[in-house]
Amino acid sequence: MTDLLEFTSDPDETPQQITTLICAVGGGPFDAGGISGAIGQSIGEGELIASFDPDLIFDFRSERPLITFENGAMTRMTDPRLDVHIVEDIEGEKLLLLRGNEPDLRWHSLAEGVLQLATQFGVEKFYALGGLPSGIPHTRPVDLLIRGYRKSQPDQESSYIQSVNFSEFLVYTLGAAGIDTSSVLARVPFYLVNSVYAAAAGAVATYVADDSGLALPVGDLERVAQTESDQIEAAYGEQEDFHNLVTSLEQEYDTEGPNTGFIIPSDGTTEIPTADELGEAAEQFLARRSTRPKRKRGRHAKRDDE
Repeated sequence: MTDLLEFTSDPDETPQQITTLICAVGGGPFDAGGISGAIGQSIGEGELIASFDPDLIFDFRSERPLITFENGAMTRMTDPRLDVHIVEDIEGEKLLLLRGNEPDLRWHSLAEGVLQLATQFGVEKFYALGGLPSGIPHTRPVDLLIRGYRKSQPDQESSYIQSVNFSEFLVYTLGAAGIDTSSVLARVPFYLVNSVYAAAAGAVATYVADDSGLALPVGDLERVAQTESDQIEAAYGEQEDFHNLVTSLEQEYDTEGPNTGFIIPSDGTTEIPTADELGEAAEQFLARRSTRPKRKRGRHAKRDDE
């Protein structure tokens, strides 16, 4: 195991198989709209099982520690982190979550550590989450770019070279090792790149849930997205230049449609359950599952309520 990785328990004591690993690492050129952080927060904290040594992977002048001041006194310091958690979806299915700050150093060694963890838990699917700054208005559906190791996107035949962030670096290196890897990127209006764009986060989470068979808390993000347009209007509504910009982007989108190679996930017409309804559904599911054998899950697995 790489010297960068520090376990909170014996790394050899891993009786369960966890087939999905989600990378919700912030920072870099493909983190517009705070998508990775929003999805990671919605999934929950879970159980911390391992951390990468921050002294070895971060340049503290670019990722500076944060100090909390209370009444003028320093009371707490928080280093940049890169951690691995075991979390559960709303049906109790376990998944691995890699979360934290984008590292500055030793990407190949870090990828080796992530691959060793993935091999140890029997990971079969890896998802990297993010957002692309784009000239798309917030008043139109969010579309997604899906790409992976030797995985082609429909209607996308062009070849190009570009720099990548750490998440897509893992998509390539884990994919080369035989794991099914996907980078799921949503287009984010360029005027919202520094905000949390819940509509895009919900679209990314919906795609990952549908593809993996996990019951991710997509409804939480979609409920926030329902009031997002009102909040944007409240922030910019009195600015004529903003209205002119949005109108121009709408006209361009309506003329050209989604970019070639991009997809639109669900149309959002499904009724979103409340938090209480989600909790009740989860309790009913766990009660049923305790009385019957565990079903197989996978890309084409259907849930009982489908």
